[in-house]
Amino acid sequence: MINSYQTSHLDSIGSFLAMDIFSLAQKLEAQGREIIHLEFGEPDFSPPPEAAKSVRECIETQPARYTHTQGIEQLRINITKKYSENYGVQIEPQQVLVSNGSSLLLFLSVLLLAKPGTEVILTDPSFACYENTIRIAGAKPILIKLHKEEGFQLNLDELRKKITSKTSAILINSPSNPTGVVFNPEVMKGLAGLGIPVISDEIYADLSYEESPYSFLSFSDNTIAIHGFSKYYAMTGWRLGFMITPIEWMSSAARLHQNLMISANDFVQQAGIAVLQNSTSYCESMKFEFNKRRKYVLNRLSELGMNLGYTPTGAFYVLYKYRDSSKSSFNLCKEVLEKTGVAIAPGRDFGLGAEGYIRISYANSMENIEKALTKIAETGLL
Repeated sequence: MINSYQTSHLDSIGSFLAMDIFSLAQKLEAQGREIIHLEFGEPDFSPPPEAAKSVRECIETQPARYTHTQGIEQLRINITKKYSENYGVQIEPQQVLVSNGSSLLLFLSVLLLAKPGTEVILTDPSFACYENTIRIAGAKPILIKLHKEEGFQLNLDELRKKITSKTSAILINSPSNPTGVVFNPEVMKGLAGLGIPVISDEIYADLSYEESPYSFLSFSDNTIAIHGFSKYYAMTGWRLGFMITPIEWMSSAARLHQNLMISANDFVQQAGIAVLQNSTSYCESMKFEFNKRRKYVLNRLSELGMNLGYTPTGAFYVLYKYRDSSKSSFNLCKEVLEKTGVAIAPGRDFGLGAEGYIRISYANSMENIEKALTKIAETGLL
Protein backbone atom coordinates (compact mmCIF):
# COMPACT_ATOMS: atom_id res chain seq x y z
CA MET A 1 0.00 0.00 0.00
CA ILE A 2 1.25 3.48 -0.88
CA ASN A 3 1.27 5.94 2.02
CA SER A 4 3.33 8.74 3.48
CA TYR A 5 5.35 6.34 5.64
CA GLN A 6 7.68 5.72 2.69
CA THR A 7 8.79 9.36 2.85
CA SER A 8 8.60 9.84 6.62
CA HIS A 9 12.41 9.94 6.89
CA LEU A 10 12.14 13.42 5.36
CA ASP A 11 9.61 14.77 7.85
CA SER A 12 12.26 16.86 9.59
CA ILE A 13 12.99 18.77 6.36
CA GLY A 14 10.97 21.96 6.52
CA SER A 15 9.64 24.08 3.68
CA PHE A 16 10.51 27.72 2.99
CA LEU A 17 7.96 29.92 4.75
CA ALA A 18 8.83 32.72 2.33
CA MET A 19 7.56 30.45 -0.44
CA ASP A 20 4.31 30.02 1.46
CA ILE A 21 3.98 33.80 1.67
CA PHE A 22 4.75 34.00 -2.04
CA SER A 23 2.01 31.47 -2.80
CA LEU A 24 -0.50 33.51 -0.81
CA ALA A 25 0.66 36.64 -2.63
CA GLN A 26 0.10 34.96 -5.99
CA LYS A 27 -3.47 34.08 -5.01
CA LEU A 28 -4.12 37.71 -4.10
CA GLU A 29 -2.60 38.84 -7.39
CA ALA A 30 -4.88 36.43 -9.24
CA GLN A 31 -7.79 38.20 -7.52
CA GLY A 32 -6.59 41.54 -8.87
CA ARG A 33 -4.64 42.80 -5.82
CA GLU A 34 -1.47 44.78 -6.38
CA ILE A 35 1.37 43.07 -4.48
CA ILE A 36 4.83 44.45 -3.72
CA HIS A 37 7.29 41.59 -3.38
CA LEU A 38 9.95 42.12 -0.72
CA GLU A 39 10.04 38.48 0.41
CA PHE A 40 12.73 37.19 -1.97
CA GLY A 41 16.36 38.01 -2.53
CA GLU A 42 16.02 38.25 -6.29
CA PRO A 43 17.45 41.31 -8.06
CA ASP A 44 14.87 43.24 -10.05
CA PHE A 45 17.46 44.07 -12.72
CA SER A 46 17.90 42.25 -16.01
CA PRO A 47 21.03 40.10 -16.31
CA PRO A 48 23.99 41.71 -18.06
CA PRO A 49 23.20 41.94 -21.80
CA GLU A 50 26.35 39.95 -22.59
CA ALA A 51 24.74 36.88 -21.01
CA ALA A 52 21.79 36.66 -23.40
CA LYS A 53 23.94 37.56 -26.39
CA SER A 54 26.37 34.77 -25.55
CA VAL A 55 23.61 32.18 -25.16
CA ARG A 56 22.01 33.11 -28.48
CA GLU A 57 25.32 32.81 -30.29
CA CYS A 58 26.19 29.56 -28.56
CA ILE A 59 22.88 27.84 -29.33
CA GLU A 60 22.90 29.02 -32.93
CA THR A 61 26.45 27.91 -33.70
CA GLN A 62 27.00 24.72 -31.72
CA PRO A 63 24.99 21.97 -30.00
CA ALA A 64 24.86 21.98 -26.22
CA ARG A 65 27.03 19.09 -25.06
CA TYR A 66 28.52 17.79 -21.85
CA THR A 67 31.54 19.71 -20.63
CA HIS A 68 34.34 18.75 -18.27
CA THR A 69 32.64 17.91 -14.97
CA GLN A 70 34.52 20.77 -13.27
CA GLY A 71 33.38 23.20 -15.95
CA ILE A 72 34.73 24.76 -19.13
CA GLU A 73 38.39 25.57 -18.61
CA GLN A 74 38.05 29.16 -19.86
CA LEU A 75 35.30 29.81 -17.30
CA ARG A 76 37.43 28.39 -14.52
CA ILE A 77 40.36 30.55 -15.64
CA ASN A 78 38.14 33.64 -15.54
CA ILE A 79 36.96 32.71 -12.06
CA THR A 80 40.57 32.55 -10.87
CA LYS A 81 41.12 36.01 -12.37
CA LYS A 82 38.06 37.32 -10.52
CA TYR A 83 39.34 36.01 -7.19
CA SER A 84 42.76 37.49 -7.85
CA GLU A 85 41.56 40.92 -8.99
CA ASN A 86 38.57 41.35 -6.66
CA TYR A 87 39.73 39.61 -3.48
CA GLY A 88 43.50 39.30 -3.81
CA VAL A 89 43.33 35.49 -3.63
CA GLN A 90 45.48 33.30 -5.87
CA ILE A 91 43.87 30.02 -6.94
CA GLU A 92 44.32 27.58 -9.81
CA PRO A 93 41.67 26.51 -12.34
CA GLN A 94 42.04 22.94 -11.03
CA GLN A 95 40.58 24.15 -7.71
CA VAL A 96 37.32 25.32 -9.32
CA LEU A 97 34.19 23.24 -9.91
CA VAL A 98 31.25 24.79 -11.77
CA SER A 99 27.68 23.52 -11.35
CA ASN A 100 24.01 24.40 -11.95
CA GLY A 101 23.66 26.87 -9.10
CA SER A 102 25.33 27.11 -5.70
CA SER A 103 22.71 25.09 -3.77
CA LEU A 104 23.99 21.75 -5.06
CA LEU A 105 27.52 22.88 -4.30
CA LEU A 106 26.56 23.54 -0.68
CA PHE A 107 25.31 19.95 -0.49
CA LEU A 108 28.52 18.66 -2.10
CA SER A 109 30.59 20.69 0.36
CA VAL A 110 28.86 19.17 3.36
CA LEU A 111 29.19 15.69 1.87
CA LEU A 112 32.90 16.29 1.30
CA LEU A 113 33.74 17.42 4.81
CA ALA A 114 31.12 15.91 7.13
CA LYS A 115 30.98 12.16 7.51
CA PRO A 116 27.53 10.86 8.54
CA GLY A 117 27.00 11.43 12.26
CA THR A 118 29.49 14.29 12.55
CA GLU A 119 28.59 17.90 13.30
CA VAL A 120 28.58 21.10 11.27
CA ILE A 121 28.43 24.40 13.16
CA LEU A 122 26.37 27.18 11.60
CA THR A 123 24.90 30.48 12.71
CA ASP A 124 21.38 31.16 13.92
CA PRO A 125 19.99 33.04 12.06
CA SER A 126 21.24 31.82 8.68
CA PHE A 127 19.90 31.03 5.22
CA ALA A 128 16.87 28.76 5.41
CA CYS A 129 18.29 25.74 3.58
CA TYR A 130 21.53 25.35 5.56
CA GLU A 131 20.13 23.25 8.40
CA ASN A 132 18.14 21.04 6.04
CA THR A 133 21.10 20.52 3.71
CA ILE A 134 23.27 19.38 6.61
CA ARG A 135 20.59 16.94 7.75
CA ILE A 136 20.07 15.56 4.23
CA ALA A 137 23.81 14.93 4.04
CA GLY A 138 23.61 12.82 7.21
CA ALA A 139 25.37 15.28 9.52
CA LYS A 140 24.04 17.17 12.54
CA PRO A 141 23.60 20.96 12.51
CA ILE A 142 24.93 22.71 15.61
CA LEU A 143 23.65 26.27 15.98
CA ILE A 144 25.48 29.26 17.40
CA LYS A 145 23.22 32.21 18.11
CA LEU A 146 24.00 35.62 16.67
CA HIS A 147 22.87 38.57 18.78
CA LYS A 148 21.47 41.85 17.51
CA GLU A 149 23.18 43.57 20.46
CA GLU A 150 26.51 42.42 19.00
CA GLY A 151 25.57 43.56 15.51
CA PHE A 152 24.89 39.95 14.49
CA GLN A 153 28.65 39.39 14.40
CA LEU A 154 29.96 35.89 15.02
CA ASN A 155 31.04 35.51 18.66
CA LEU A 156 34.17 33.35 18.67
CA ASP A 157 34.01 32.63 22.40
CA GLU A 158 30.53 31.17 22.00
CA LEU A 159 31.61 29.28 18.89
CA ARG A 160 34.50 27.60 20.73
CA LYS A 161 32.03 26.21 23.25
CA LYS A 162 30.21 24.44 20.41
CA ILE A 163 33.30 22.62 19.14
CA THR A 164 33.50 18.92 19.99
CA SER A 165 35.40 15.90 18.75
CA LYS A 166 32.57 15.45 16.23
CA THR A 167 32.93 18.90 14.67
CA SER A 168 33.78 18.44 11.00
CA ALA A 169 33.17 21.91 9.54
CA ILE A 170 31.91 25.43 10.21
CA LEU A 171 29.48 27.01 7.72
CA ILE A 172 29.46 30.80 7.35
CA ASN A 173 27.79 33.31 5.05
CA SER A 174 29.24 36.83 4.80
CA PRO A 175 27.67 39.16 3.77
CA SER A 176 24.83 37.37 5.43
CA ASN A 177 21.33 36.37 4.54
CA PRO A 178 19.12 37.37 6.41
CA THR A 179 20.95 40.08 8.36
CA GLY A 180 23.00 41.82 5.65
CA VAL A 181 25.95 41.83 8.06
CA VAL A 182 29.55 41.48 6.89
CA PHE A 183 31.69 39.59 9.42
CA ASN A 184 34.65 41.75 10.40
CA PRO A 185 38.23 40.69 9.57
CA GLU A 186 39.09 40.05 13.22
CA VAL A 187 36.32 37.46 13.39
CA MET A 188 37.56 35.85 10.19
CA LYS A 189 41.14 35.69 11.46
CA GLY A 190 39.97 34.10 14.69
CA LEU A 191 37.84 31.61 12.80
CA ALA A 192 40.76 30.65 10.58
CA GLY A 193 42.92 30.13 13.67
CA LEU A 194 40.64 27.38 14.95
CA GLY A 195 42.02 24.99 12.33
CA ILE A 196 38.58 23.59 11.45
CA PRO A 197 37.53 23.43 7.78
CA VAL A 198 35.22 26.27 6.82
CA ILE A 199 32.49 26.25 4.19
CA SER A 200 32.19 29.89 3.15
CA ASP A 201 29.06 30.85 1.22
CA GLU A 202 30.25 33.93 -0.66
CA ILE A 203 27.27 34.46 -2.95
CA TYR A 204 26.93 38.07 -1.68
CA ALA A 205 30.66 38.79 -1.41
CA ASP A 206 30.60 41.46 -4.13
CA LEU A 207 27.66 43.24 -2.48
CA SER A 208 29.71 44.73 0.37
CA TYR A 209 29.02 48.46 0.46
CA GLU A 210 31.28 50.03 3.07
CA GLU A 211 34.39 47.86 2.80
CA SER A 212 36.18 46.19 -0.09
CA PRO A 213 34.77 42.72 -0.82
CA TYR A 214 36.84 39.78 0.40
CA SER A 215 36.83 35.99 0.46
CA PHE A 216 37.46 33.77 3.47
CA LEU A 217 40.24 32.27 1.33
CA SER A 218 42.18 35.43 2.23
CA PHE A 219 42.38 34.08 5.77
CA SER A 220 42.62 30.31 5.29
CA ASP A 221 43.03 27.77 2.50
CA ASN A 222 41.39 25.15 4.75
CA THR A 223 38.21 26.27 3.04
CA ILE A 224 35.54 25.49 0.51
CA ALA A 225 34.35 28.79 -0.96
CA ILE A 226 30.98 28.77 -2.72
CA HIS A 227 30.00 31.54 -5.13
CA GLY A 228 27.75 32.08 -8.13
CA PHE A 229 26.07 34.39 -10.59
CA SER A 230 22.64 34.80 -8.95
CA LYS A 231 23.01 37.96 -6.88
CA TYR A 232 25.72 40.40 -8.03
CA TYR A 233 25.18 39.34 -11.64
CA ALA A 234 21.34 39.22 -11.38
CA MET A 235 21.23 35.74 -12.96
CA THR A 236 19.10 33.80 -10.47
CA GLY A 237 17.26 31.63 -12.99
CA TRP A 238 20.36 30.83 -15.00
CA ARG A 239 21.53 28.49 -12.22
CA LEU A 240 25.28 28.96 -12.46
CA GLY A 241 27.50 28.57 -9.42
CA PHE A 242 31.01 27.45 -8.54
CA MET A 243 33.03 26.15 -5.63
CA ILE A 244 36.72 26.47 -4.83
CA THR A 245 38.46 23.75 -2.82
CA PRO A 246 42.02 22.74 -1.99
CA ILE A 247 43.49 20.59 -4.76
CA GLU A 248 43.55 17.65 -2.33
CA TRP A 249 39.74 17.64 -2.08
CA MET A 250 38.86 18.20 -5.73
CA SER A 251 39.09 14.58 -6.90
CA SER A 252 36.36 13.59 -4.43
CA ALA A 253 34.28 16.68 -5.30
CA ALA A 254 34.51 15.93 -9.02
CA ARG A 255 33.45 12.30 -8.51
CA LEU A 256 30.42 13.41 -6.53
CA HIS A 257 29.54 15.95 -9.20
CA GLN A 258 29.88 13.39 -11.99
CA ASN A 259 27.37 11.14 -10.25
CA LEU A 260 24.87 13.86 -9.38
CA MET A 261 25.10 16.34 -12.26
CA ILE A 262 27.73 15.29 -14.87
CA SER A 263 28.29 18.94 -15.82
CA ALA A 264 26.68 22.35 -15.81
CA ASN A 265 24.88 23.51 -18.96
CA ASP A 266 27.36 24.36 -21.70
CA PHE A 267 25.63 27.50 -23.00
CA VAL A 268 25.07 28.90 -19.50
CA GLN A 269 28.77 28.43 -18.76
CA GLN A 270 29.55 30.33 -21.95
CA ALA A 271 27.32 33.14 -20.66
CA GLY A 272 29.33 33.09 -17.43
CA ILE A 273 32.54 33.61 -19.41
CA ALA A 274 31.04 36.55 -21.29
CA VAL A 275 29.75 38.17 -18.10
CA LEU A 276 33.03 37.82 -16.22
CA GLN A 277 34.94 39.30 -19.14
CA ASN A 278 32.63 42.16 -20.10
CA SER A 279 30.04 43.07 -17.44
CA THR A 280 31.91 44.69 -14.55
CA SER A 281 30.59 48.19 -15.25
CA TYR A 282 26.99 46.97 -15.58
CA CYS A 283 27.18 44.99 -12.33
CA GLU A 284 28.79 47.85 -10.44
CA SER A 285 25.93 50.11 -11.52
CA MET A 286 23.47 47.60 -10.03
CA LYS A 287 25.51 47.51 -6.84
CA PHE A 288 25.44 51.32 -6.66
CA GLU A 289 21.64 51.24 -6.88
CA PHE A 290 21.38 48.54 -4.20
CA ASN A 291 23.45 50.71 -1.88
CA LYS A 292 21.16 53.70 -2.54
CA ARG A 293 18.20 51.53 -1.59
CA ARG A 294 19.99 50.27 1.53
CA LYS A 295 20.63 53.81 2.74
CA TYR A 296 17.05 54.79 1.99
CA VAL A 297 15.62 51.80 3.88
CA LEU A 298 17.78 52.50 6.94
CA ASN A 299 16.84 56.19 6.97
CA ARG A 300 13.15 55.57 6.30
CA LEU A 301 12.84 52.91 8.98
CA SER A 302 14.47 55.30 11.45
CA GLU A 303 12.00 58.07 10.48
CA LEU A 304 9.14 55.63 11.07
CA GLY A 305 10.43 54.73 14.54
CA MET A 306 11.48 51.28 13.36
CA ASN A 307 15.20 51.31 14.11
CA LEU A 308 16.94 48.03 13.33
CA GLY A 309 19.39 48.27 16.23
CA TYR A 310 22.31 47.29 13.98
CA THR A 311 23.76 48.34 10.61
CA PRO A 312 23.63 45.95 7.65
CA THR A 313 26.43 46.72 5.18
CA GLY A 314 26.05 43.96 2.60
CA ALA A 315 23.68 41.78 0.54
CA PHE A 316 20.19 43.32 0.17
CA TYR A 317 18.35 42.47 3.38
CA VAL A 318 17.42 43.96 6.73
CA LEU A 319 16.21 41.91 9.70
CA TYR A 320 13.71 43.81 11.83
CA LYS A 321 12.48 42.82 15.30
CA TYR A 322 8.79 43.60 15.54
CA ARG A 323 7.02 44.72 18.70
CA ASP A 324 4.32 42.11 19.32
CA SER A 325 6.28 39.02 20.34
CA SER A 326 3.04 37.08 20.91
CA LYS A 327 2.59 36.79 17.15
CA SER A 328 4.54 34.25 15.14
CA SER A 329 6.54 35.80 12.34
CA PHE A 330 4.65 33.73 9.77
CA ASN A 331 1.23 34.86 11.00
CA LEU A 332 2.42 38.45 11.14
CA CYS A 333 3.69 38.29 7.55
CA LYS A 334 0.35 36.85 6.44
CA GLU A 335 -1.47 39.69 8.20
CA VAL A 336 0.83 42.31 6.64
CA LEU A 337 0.28 40.78 3.20
CA GLU A 338 -3.50 40.68 3.53
CA LYS A 339 -3.79 44.23 4.89
CA THR A 340 -1.15 46.02 2.82
CA GLY A 341 -0.35 43.89 -0.21
CA VAL A 342 3.31 43.82 0.83
CA ALA A 343 5.02 40.42 0.92
CA ILE A 344 7.89 40.03 3.41
CA ALA A 345 9.70 36.97 4.76
CA PRO A 346 9.05 35.47 8.22
CA GLY A 347 12.10 35.45 10.45
CA ARG A 348 11.42 31.85 11.46
CA ASP A 349 12.57 30.83 8.00
CA PHE A 350 16.10 31.61 9.12
CA GLY A 351 16.20 29.75 12.43
CA LEU A 352 14.73 29.90 15.92
CA GLY A 353 16.98 32.87 16.65
CA ALA A 354 15.12 34.91 14.02
CA GLU A 355 11.61 34.19 15.29
CA GLY A 356 10.19 37.54 16.35
CA TYR A 357 11.80 39.19 13.33
CA ILE A 358 10.81 39.78 9.72
CA ARG A 359 13.21 40.06 6.78
CA ILE A 360 12.75 42.81 4.22
CA SER A 361 14.54 42.53 0.88
CA TYR A 362 15.40 45.74 -0.94
CA ALA A 363 15.98 43.92 -4.23
CA ASN A 364 13.08 45.85 -5.69
CA SER A 365 12.65 49.32 -7.18
CA MET A 366 13.00 52.41 -5.01
CA GLU A 367 9.41 53.35 -5.88
CA ASN A 368 8.08 50.01 -4.63
CA ILE A 369 10.23 50.09 -1.50
CA GLU A 370 9.00 53.58 -0.60
CA LYS A 371 5.39 52.56 -1.13
CA ALA A 372 5.78 49.30 0.81
CA LEU A 373 7.42 50.83 3.88
CA THR A 374 4.76 53.54 4.07
CA LYS A 375 1.96 50.97 3.83
CA ILE A 376 3.51 48.77 6.50
CA ALA A 377 4.07 51.69 8.87
CA GLU A 378 0.47 52.90 8.51
CA THR A 379 -0.87 49.55 9.79
CA GLY A 380 1.14 49.75 13.03
CA LEU A 381 1.66 45.99 12.79
CA LEU A 382 5.45 46.20 13.08
